[in-house]
Amino acid sequence: GRAECLFFFECSSIMRTNVLLVLVIIISLFRNALSDLYADMGLKEDATDSEIKKAFRVLSRKLHPDHNPSADARDEYAKVQKAYGILGDRKKKKVYDMMGEDGLKELDSGRNQRHQHMDIFGGLFGGGGQDQTRGQDVHLSLKVSLADMYNGNDHTLNFKKSKLRSKQVVKDCMSCKAKPPQLKKVQIAPGFVVQQQVAPSCDHVCNAGTKQVVKGHSQLLEVMIEQGIPEGHEIKFEMEADEYPDRLPGDLIFKVKSAPHPYFKRVKNDLHMKMKISLLEALVGFHKVIDHLDGRKVDVERDTVTPPGYQMILKEEGMPKHNVPSEHGNLIIKFEIVFPERISPQQAAQVRSLLA
Repeated sequence: GRAECLFFFECSSIMRTNVLLVLVIIISLFRNALSDLYADMGLKEDATDSEIKKAFRVLSRKLHPDHNPSADARDEYAKVQKAYGILGDRKKKKVYDMMGEDGLKELDSGRNQRHQHMDIFGGLFGGGGQDQTRGQDVHLSLKVSLADMYNGNDHTLNFKKSKLRSKQVVKDCMSCKAKPPQLKKVQIAPGFVVQQQVAPSCDHVCNAGTKQVVKGHSQLLEVMIEQGIPEGHEIKFEMEADEYPDRLPGDLIFKVKSAPHPYFKRVKNDLHMKMKISLLEALVGFHKVIDHLDGRKVDVERDTVTPPGYQMILKEEGMPKHNVPSEHGNLIIKFEIVFPERISPQQAAQVRSLLA
């Protein structure tokens, strides 16, 4: 009787161990299935770039092993690091938003292969082909003031585009594109079976959910106009063009153009302007003040004769040089002499006597 009891308890212990093991496996599977990088950072799916950065800074300080030695904090810190590595990268974030982590895996595994194929076709036909895995790039003109190009400024733009929205229906297999995926019973441990969506041809596990195109979606973009940004400079937002369910978005490209200024005209890094002076000022000199693009008052003066067409060059008063804003071009002033429409005989005689 004692041996039977011992055998019973040993069997019960083994069964309990197996049950616990199976429960751990099931919980692990569900955790992987429900993995959400936004949730790992305590964010909503429509979180902005600034909100993602702020959450990362806060969580990093809170969970960093130097400040929080607990094992749970270490695991959470690793999850936050992984999440920010994707959500903090514009391109990876876009792929994750559209295709999930499967899309990121496909992007990494397929990038080199696609580039090799493009190189082969380019060699055969004398040029690179259009990447059919991406949508078309969108080119737009962005007109900004000359003052913004001089000082630098941030612009918030409302760009309307087609955007994918989540819809909970079965989607095609990310691996072999089989449609539709089928429910299949999968044994994960002796006596335990779960149902998963798999493609019939490759048994790749498919996720529930697909994307639906919504046209006219308003996308707010922060465009940074850097000091001295050149005329015609292109600002690229990778993968921010229209979204489609069967390809990655193209790039959104803004071409910067300056709006006309009342008196300054830009030529590369120099500023040009015309200044009118009277005949008297041309003969005896003058002192004038210019309102510059950064609000400073710039003195312009001469104490001698200014001939018609004369140009004055003010060093370092032009546009800041792009990427080196401490250096500037020049301000070039061309003078136009305004002659009086008429003078009296007495004035004419006085001028003759003075200039004779």
